[in-house]
Amino acid sequence: MGDSKRVTIQTIADEARVSKSTVSCFLNGKREKMSAETRQRIADVIEKYDYRPSAAARSLTAGRSSLLGVIVCDITNGFANRLVKGIAQACREGGYQILVGTSEYEPEAERLQLERMIDMKVDGVILQPTGAPTDSIDLLRRAGIPVICIDSKPEDAPLWVTTSNYCSTFQAVAQCLQRGYARCLLLSADPGLLTSRQERYQACREAAGRAGAPCRAEIIGAETPDGDILALVEQSLCDRTLVFVPSCWLLPKVFRALAPLHTEIPERLGLLGFDNEEWVDFSQPSVSTIVQPAFQEGATTAALLIDNILGKPSPLCSATLECEIVLRGSTR
Repeated sequence: MGDSKRVTIQTIADEARVSKSTVSCFLNGKREKMSAETRQRIADVIEKYDYRPSAAARSLTAGRSSLLGVIVCDITNGFANRLVKGIAQACREGGYQILVGTSEYEPEAERLQLERMIDMKVDGVILQPTGAPTDSIDLLRRAGIPVICIDSKPEDAPLWVTTSNYCSTFQAVAQCLQRGYARCLLLSADPGLLTSRQERYQACREAAGRAGAPCRAEIIGAETPDGDILALVEQSLCDRTLVFVPSCWLLPKVFRALAPLHTEIPERLGLLGFDNEEWVDFSQPSVSTIVQPAFQEGATTAALLIDNILGKPSPLCSATLECEIVLRGSTR
């Protein structure tokens, strides 16, 4: 078997007694005008050398790299995992591969990732932006690369796919308060970093206001000690209290911090969060959550971007997918 590094399209063409352009058409699947004999000769030579054209060479010929860049804020949580899995499946079906980067909620890291992807000639970018993505969108626009925002719908984004953050949060908080909780404690990561957080933050406060329940909001970071979280909740337990955690990475941290109060759940203390389907059904007590269709969100986003790249008409320009409210033992 030959070494594919020493074999070129010209080598294949010479042995198959055809032109280089005919070999290129064969490799790109454009074989309808070739005779069966010609196709067989080319296939035999390719098999003889186990020839694989380089991705760079094929992208130059086709004018596309068949690569999509994907930037998420945090790849370690379950929501992002399902998001990327949905993107990957839609890309496989559409003949694309993905390059995945993470910004860690840092605008400078986001810009560096985008610059590398531009250098690698990606055909398009799926971006979960940190804050306002104006600079990132302008950078890609200047490079002539289509972009679609995921899990966020900033005003300057040409395309976006997100979930019903505001409506589902409002409904879930309202339903929990109707079960007899007198006040709400909102424990949130910095809402300024993502529009999805801003929508959930606003919806919780407005649902509590509509129900006549006091709502206190506290910003919690990754480094906030568990003891501080426990103290915040204990201060609110003069009345039956609903704790709402709108960030999927923060919910397990809060649940762990509240371990000394688990016996108070759900009578004096209710707990409502987002996602974390991998464990909330099996915890004691089980935890009420708002579930995002993350896989579907990723797949929808990738399909929409590929259609945009290929110039195909699409029934969607942007999309908001519905979340599911699942009330479990923590708000019984």
